[in-house]
Amino acid sequence: MKQKRYIILYKSYLIGFVFIFIAILIIVNLFYIQNYSEKYKKYILKKTIRTNLIKAKRGNIYASDSSILVMSVIKYDIHIDFKSISEKLFQKNIHSLCNSLEYLFKKPKFFFYKKFQYEKKKGNRYFLLAKNLDYPHFKILRHLPIFNKGQIKGGFIVEKKVCRIHTLENIGKRTLGYDDHRGKVGLEGAFSKYLKGKDGKRLEQRISSKIWKPLKLGNEIDPEDGKDVYSTIDIYIQDIAYHALLQELYISQADHGCVIIMDVKSGEIPAMINLEKTKKNTYEDLRNFSVWEGNEPGSTFKTMAILAALEDKKINLDMIVNIKGGIMKLRGKKIRDSHYNGYAKINPKQILELSSNVGIAKIIYDNYKNNPKKFIEHLCKWHLDKKIGIDIPGESMPFIPKPGGKNWSSITLPWMTFGYNLKLTPLQILTFYNAIANKGKMVKPLFIKEIKYHGKSIKKYIKPIIRNPSIAQKSSLIKIQSMLEGVVKNGTAKKYYNTKYPYAGKTGTTQLNYWIKNKPLTYNSSFVGYFPAKNPKYSCIVVISKPEKGYYGIEVAVPVFDTIAKSIYPKIIKKTFYKKKKNKEDLLKQIKKPKNLFVNKCIMPNLTSIPGMDIIPLLENMGFNIQYKGIGKVVNQSINPGKKLKKNQIIFLKLEE
Repeated sequence: MKQKRYIILYKSYLIGFVFIFIAILIIVNLFYIQNYSEKYKKYILKKTIRTNLIKAKRGNIYASDSSILVMSVIKYDIHIDFKSISEKLFQKNIHSLCNSLEYLFKKPKFFFYKKFQYEKKKGNRYFLLAKNLDYPHFKILRHLPIFNKGQIKGGFIVEKKVCRIHTLENIGKRTLGYDDHRGKVGLEGAFSKYLKGKDGKRLEQRISSKIWKPLKLGNEIDPEDGKDVYSTIDIYIQDIAYHALLQELYISQADHGCVIIMDVKSGEIPAMINLEKTKKNTYEDLRNFSVWEGNEPGSTFKTMAILAALEDKKINLDMIVNIKGGIMKLRGKKIRDSHYNGYAKINPKQILELSSNVGIAKIIYDNYKNNPKKFIEHLCKWHLDKKIGIDIPGESMPFIPKPGGKNWSSITLPWMTFGYNLKLTPLQILTFYNAIANKGKMVKPLFIKEIKYHGKSIKKYIKPIIRNPSIAQKSSLIKIQSMLEGVVKNGTAKKYYNTKYPYAGKTGTTQLNYWIKNKPLTYNSSFVGYFPAKNPKYSCIVVISKPEKGYYGIEVAVPVFDTIAKSIYPKIIKKTFYKKKKNKEDLLKQIKKPKNLFVNKCIMPNLTSIPGMDIIPLLENMGFNIQYKGIGKVVNQSINPGKKLKKNQIIFLKLEE
């Protein structure tokens, strides 16, 4: 009995000591927390409070006629949490859900049925159903059976993201560019500081593992939308250039090619197209060859060589040059004419028209061999040894050899005269020819007209940026213009001469990798010029690299230039006509703007002849479900003008192919 009493007593003491120990621990911890509370506060705040960035809406890029070229749209990724869906709800609605998905995604219903049964059995909590859905499709999807129960009961997980889309798809994709993890490219990269806006900030509190609630403490910073960039791109001209180049690339089976069109007076670039062959034998806009790729220009450089000689009074149009059968030996090397036409003696005008390598080499070498620096000075005066300094990133540095330099030899000068031993990009060559068309005034190529913020002008690019007020004397320019007209009338491009569509320019054919022995030669074919020949409006360059069928400029490049010139000519003539004949009626007649179409939002307006890229985003923003086919202007609409519109009604638009 006594022993039992002692055991109970010991147990009581032990329990008492345990309680005392726990109480001491609590007191010590309270004391510790009171003295070191800041550390715990920071820890708790870090886990439950965060500063979240609110992404600014990126500005749009517009064409010269205010049509949208690049815009930000919200896309939706849809996942399914099968574990959240009850077995009863799943089995009751799975058939009707699969029937709806068959219509929406154009896949058989049994595909979804088998997949969903498997994923349900597996208990997948994050099954990807659809990626990059637009709003109309997302709106339909969230009202389908099961999904209409939301995330908690229906397992419908929605992830929103902002995507940049190009309304013209592959046309000028590289010119428009991007600014993301890949780097800064094109207009997106060049004007990112205006487009990106300023991100906002706000404090958020965690209320569940993945859900955060905004805290309104008055210290939020609202995001500032990006500014809109209005480019010089003309959709009509861009489309013409794209299809003309694409057609020729397929015909000649070339590796890649580019087209640039420039407004003679202002320097604005209404079109820049770059296309490269892919592994699938299609052509995509993958690299900006217009700006980046520097090559030996070939015969297009002969114009520069002759203009230098005209400026120094080394030649006149009446002098005769003996080309001796189209072959010339110099320092143990042979210079040959690609197009020998049986002439023995020709004048400088014929040298350019017939693209005589021997003729141009004799003129320049005979007059500058003792002072080649004088010839090079002209090229430097025309800024051909420097970058243009365009806004678009990636411009290559031109290369012009200098007498006394490591790249200079006794044969450098004569070989330079027909476009070898130097490097220029297509845009650098075009800028020079544009100066000839512009009566000697060299202007910088421009890619944007204006920057706006919420419709208000922030910055304008109205005046052309002059790089050189006059590259040559008026008399020299008149002579070189006559020679370039002669190339098309009487010379290497005479096959395409048309009195209705006269243009001037120079063909070029360049051998590539000619220094590599035992390897088949490849070529660059080019044509650079301007139109109309008198009082020109546009200058243009076409460069096609490594064609497999034909390689002379006249065979490959001129057909592209000719198609472009003939397609744009009517537009130039029409503009000239309206400038001459102005009256009040013409000024009052304005094309309908999409934003003014909906006087009554419940009545369907006439959308015929309105560009799809203008009207489709407008209709979608108004909440209509738009489906369309084609890429041009609206030619047909599923709902006739004047009909009443119902909520969530599908509108089908047929656009030009």
